[in-house]
Amino acid sequence: VDAEIHDATSRNVHADLGPDTDEAVLLTSHVDAHDIAEGAMDNGAGTAVVVEVANALEEREEELDTRVHVVVYGAEEVGLVGSAHDADERDHDSIKAIVNNDGVVRGRTLSAHTHGFDALDDLVTGVAEAFDHPVTTIPDQGPHSDHWPYVQWGVPGYHLMSETGDEGRGWGHTFADTLDKLEGRNLREQSILLTELCVRLADDGFAVEHKEPAEIAAALEAEDQAAGMKVIGDWPYEE
Repeated sequence: VDAEIHDATSRNVHADLGPDTDEAVLLTSHVDAHDIAEGAMDNGAGTAVVVEVANALEEREEELDTRVHVVVYGAEEVGLVGSAHDADERDHDSIKAIVNNDGVVRGRTLSAHTHGFDALDDLVTGVAEAFDHPVTTIPDQGPHSDHWPYVQWGVPGYHLMSETGDEGRGWGHTFADTLDKLEGRNLREQSILLTELCVRLADDGFAVEHKEPAEIAAALEAEDQAAGMKVIGDWPYEE
């Protein structure tokens, strides 16, 4: 294979679905991958889910009370650059919640970091029960993907992944992150669940309060995540 490696400009890609409301639900993934492999799991699968959910939401636009703003970010793997840029430019009060897909499809069971937002935990659990399909919820903070530039300041957010047991990241970030390791069934099932989740998030009858940044910082301290973040320079809060 002949290839050229050179400097380039990354970008984010945006689209809107539903009514033209000031408030929006963000549906997100990152489109880049490490340059040693296809990046099928990380994060081609996440972006494929976003596209499938967006297509399904287009068919259900009349059910949306709140605008769904789709963003696929560039330059996640080099430090959440695309999402950090968007978070800096966007009014956080205008974000009802963020639904970030990074790590989905690898396993059949979805897992959702809910970052201490009980309403988000209850909502995704309700979707799982409605479809009789398991979803694992994790209330802890997850400071390692594109939701974080928003959630760290108190924006309600999900980090959607999938259970992989003892494999953890598995082949992610390696040359073996290839399409043959993913199952179409998982893509279909998880896209169905996340479409319903977005519809319920966008409903006027659902409300979730933003948190103060100090609450997020305190949760990181309580979960013993703060010390490591401070060592590597990822602690965003003033001491």
